[in-house]
Amino acid sequence: MDILPKADYAIFSDTGMEAAATYKYLDFLLTWQQSNGGIPIIVCRDKNLYEDLLRTAEDGHEVSIPAFTANEDGSIGMLRRQCTHKYKIQVTSDYIRDHIYNLPKGSRRPPTAVWMGITTDEMERMAFPSEAWRINTYPLLGYYTTHKGECNHINWGIPMSRQDVVRWLVLHDLPIPTKSACVFCPYKSDAAWAEQREFAPEDFAAAVNIDEAIRDSSHKGIKNPVFLHRSCTPLKEVGFDPRQSQAWGECSGNCHI
Repeated sequence: MDILPKADYAIFSDTGMEAAATYKYLDFLLTWQQSNGGIPIIVCRDKNLYEDLLRTAEDGHEVSIPAFTANEDGSIGMLRRQCTHKYKIQVTSDYIRDHIYNLPKGSRRPPTAVWMGITTDEMERMAFPSEAWRINTYPLLGYYTTHKGECNHINWGIPMSRQDVVRWLVLHDLPIPTKSACVFCPYKSDAAWAEQREFAPEDFAAAVNIDEAIRDSSHKGIKNPVFLHRSCTPLKEVGFDPRQSQAWGECSGNCHI
């Protein structure tokens, strides 16, 4: 069944409000791992982006997601993105330091291959690590990248498209996962928003909660209202175009995988 070398650990950084389908798949993986001696799965819940965003309006807690707001000239701008680094990359990096290598804070980690499941049809999502110890490794592309800006081939990688991965899962009677992302992520197409509203109403309600919580971001120096949808319209009022299937941005290759 194995087509790649076996990783030492699988780490999932839970931001607090992933899609219900993602949590269901996580439960399946945890059960499968126990029954089949799979890769140890670590679930990190150190930080909760959903709760932090809800309370930011109350106490000015500094959290920034790439939401939309109107510029003074009427054009639509996007806020600075901190969530990927703070709630994904930093959490997994800290776990590697604290629990895998058992190093004190401030210690230098040894070079470590961090695998990410980006496929050939989204190769542009490869990224260079911001820390020298990380080696961003892409088994489904056959490449790794380094802090020095190197992009090198790995001879054990197996280039696969997303459809190839789906086909492999089906052939092995395994369920097909959805893309992992916060339910309120602004990097979402209209088609994805419409699907969420129709088929995952609880997830959509949580997104509406965040959309309303971030509206007044004046404590961050943002003068105009802030929205999750690019139209700068309250999410619960948007008429989504199901034909619009292109996401509005890129999360640096650490989410939506």
